[in-house]
Amino acid sequence: MKRLLTLSFTAFLFLLPAVTQLHGQSDAAAEKNVKYQKDCDAGDAESCNKLAVRYQFGLGVNESDAQATALYSKADELYRKRCDGGEAAGCTNLGTHYQIGLGVAKDLEHAVALYRQGCDGGDAHGCTLLGAMFIEGLGLAQDKDRAVVLYRQGCDGGDGNGCIRLGKMFEDGDGVTQDKAQALALYRKGCDAADREGCYWLKKLTPK
Repeated sequence: MKRLLTLSFTAFLFLLPAVTQLHGQSDAAAEKNVKYQKDCDAGDAESCNKLAVRYQFGLGVNESDAQATALYSKADELYRKRCDGGEAAGCTNLGTHYQIGLGVAKDLEHAVALYRQGCDGGDAHGCTLLGAMFIEGLGLAQDKDRAVVLYRQGCDGGDGNGCIRLGKMFEDGDGVTQDKAQALALYRKGCDAADREGCYWLKKLTPK
């Protein structure tokens, strides 16, 4: 595929949950696709996203860039309505599409604005993703101090990924004073939030 598969690491993480079901589940995938189509038609943006990924990678359906793009575009419309209606997570999810370029033209500055809107509206994951943009200098000037604040805000709000990202900064001494005890505590918090990456780093950093 082509255009849709030339994606960033962020895109890979976004698509990973569906892609991990590629092997040995064709019958189950086909059944899920029927449900996702029904729910997407009923206005569920997440189902449109999941079905788009399945068309992108041929999970229980014939691989189709055109179908995937159309479904991502429909999800964009639904997320936009939710964001405009005051749902913070809708803004965050739409921002992810603009960062990656799913169903819309890639626009990092617009992604930043949507992540900020999501974070300000109380969506912890939006804070984490905005922090990542500051870390990488995407759509704005790099600012690790601001990233630390946003990762902390995401972590304290219950987003395990925010805990893990902040933990990695403390483990490496990247933008903060190196503090492996703090990193360990943050990885534990991420793991407790059911983020498997947090459990991995927790196990790796825990003294034998």
